[in-house]
Amino acid sequence: MKCLNCNNSAEENFCEFCGQKTSIHRFSLKHIFDNGILNGALMINKRFFFSLKELMTRPGHSIRDFLEGKRINHYNAFGLLLLLIAASYFIGEYSPLKLTDIMDENSQEFAADMDQFTGENPRLFFILNLLIMAISSFLFFKKSKINFAENIILNTYNLAGQTLLTLPFIVLTILYNNKFVLLLNFSVSPLITLGYSFWFYYQFFSEYGYNKRSLIFRSIFSIIISTMLMGVVMASILG
Repeated sequence: MKCLNCNNSAEENFCEFCGQKTSIHRFSLKHIFDNGILNGALMINKRFFFSLKELMTRPGHSIRDFLEGKRINHYNAFGLLLLLIAASYFIGEYSPLKLTDIMDENSQEFAADMDQFTGENPRLFFILNLLIMAISSFLFFKKSKINFAENIILNTYNLAGQTLLTLPFIVLTILYNNKFVLLLNFSVSPLITLGYSFWFYYQFFSEYGYNKRSLIFRSIFSIIISTMLMGVVMASILG
């Protein structure tokens, strides 16, 4: 057989050229839970930095290659996201500015509740967002034949990339203690993450037979629908 990572011939359980397992299968929900979503994760190594580089340079193409079998160089998706979430909230604890500082009186109560919920339940917040994103991309890109488990994996990497992009904005709120920086953080960083998500989807699904117009339409509306649904879910929880 041929190794899916380096395309060399492999006769044993591991490729003698790159070291990847030869028994690489498509992801499924059973596979995710049977093998542990954090299997081999939470250790900083060269795979961690390789995945960060790929997510910042060719996110969609790289993660499509990952799902198709080129996996040995990538860091565990869930471990990567968990570490970046931890870094985000650790840095955020040192910021004296909060969301309520830039809200008007009518919105301050909701903003305070939102801050409290995300601060006390960061993993739950990201899990809800991840599942909604996975459902949306699964429905909008059903023609690609990417199953739901694979949509969870690709959106985990998508969220990891988005979280990485927000870290510099969080650092800014520590270095510059004024409302303008906080306003910049909460107005610009969402636009950047939405743009990143579009770039991710556009690249990832570009090899599945969609024409350019359809690909742009599906990428945009998948993001819009998932963002609206997440807003409804959060409003219901906080309400």
